[in-house]
Amino acid sequence: MLSPSLRRLVVATGVSGVEVSAVLDLAERVFGVPTVKFEEFVEEEFRAPIYYAVELLLTHYHNWLEKLKKAFQKAMNYLNDSGSEQAIMAMHLTYHRRRLIVPNPALNMLMGLEGREIHIIHYVDDYYHTLYRIAERARKGETPGVARAQIIDPVGILYWRAADHNFATMASASGIHVWLFANKHSKEMHTRMLAMVLGLEYHGVTRFRSAYVSHPISKVKAKAREEGVDLNSFRDARDIEAFKERLERECKSIIFFSPTAIDELVVDERGLLKTRIERRDRWPHPEGIHGDYVYPVDLRDKLFDDYLYPVRDTVENEGYMKVVASLVESQIESRDLTYVSQADMVIAYRPTMYKTIHSGVETEIRVAAAQATPVYAVIPPEDGGPEYTLFRFEYPLHSVDELVKMLNC
Repeated sequence: MLSPSLRRLVVATGVSGVEVSAVLDLAERVFGVPTVKFEEFVEEEFRAPIYYAVELLLTHYHNWLEKLKKAFQKAMNYLNDSGSEQAIMAMHLTYHRRRLIVPNPALNMLMGLEGREIHIIHYVDDYYHTLYRIAERARKGETPGVARAQIIDPVGILYWRAADHNFATMASASGIHVWLFANKHSKEMHTRMLAMVLGLEYHGVTRFRSAYVSHPISKVKAKAREEGVDLNSFRDARDIEAFKERLERECKSIIFFSPTAIDELVVDERGLLKTRIERRDRWPHPEGIHGDYVYPVDLRDKLFDDYLYPVRDTVENEGYMKVVASLVESQIESRDLTYVSQADMVIAYRPTMYKTIHSGVETEIRVAAAQATPVYAVIPPEDGGPEYTLFRFEYPLHSVDELVKMLNC
């Protein structure tokens, strides 16, 4: 199924609304590699929109599977005929239909491919922007039946994303390289990520390393609320982002994974999850690959009520939003520890900011140490911090200059 010339296949995946088409556009523009969208071949084989084709799975699985196999074969033939050594395929790992998470059997076909290097990049984005894009497509008539006979609400999209993550993890058992990557990383980070998985040179770099940047988040948010300052412009949040930007500029051979590329735990003064997310509420982020993100996103807006879910029965219900918050919190932990596990190193920036311990940073340092992953901690003298009597697991540095030198940037 794979020609001798096609030695690397990269699968770009994510739930609807993540828009991995932007990744394909970037790959074609920068690296000139062939790309396909698997679901387009499915639609051609079934002569039906993808959401209806998935519904047909519920009627006769074996006939449906035969058509899916033909679609997969045609997609692979297209890539084989390109003559390229590298290619990218956009493909859903699971589908969401009638409140069901439907596994894509093509994942099993993918795991059955032998003799070539396969990477899966699981792209994720904030659930509110993901829902906004789905609703906008439905409003424009691009997917007129997408929400017919079902609803896609915050709880549904979060469960769908979790299922995708689990199926991607399962694929790693077959030797497939699996990566998690958030949309709101910078365009430069997206490009480096693609260069690494495609095995291509980018700006003179042929071998990339990866690093997870661990830093205080919750207490920075609390400090901003305490001082009545917008988080997006708060000095400490901006200082942390400036640190990441400097590393990006000076360390051309490193891919940096940022925990705040997803920021969904946006709460009000009572600690309740907000249903209207404004830019000022969110941790600052670069433009990324989707251009300027739309703000505000009001989950109670008529747009969502008309096309995705009944607002009154969901986001206007305080109990419902507590369920959303619990899902967000559990996925924060899972996502950040996945970043730690897939990184070559962890960089802890100001782990004793405000002269205190930050539990999230501490956990990530200890998990990295347990996996024998090096941890470099930048602790400016002014941060001080508590005296530790137990053995510490990070390599302490006093400045960003020291870190850049240590990383051979």
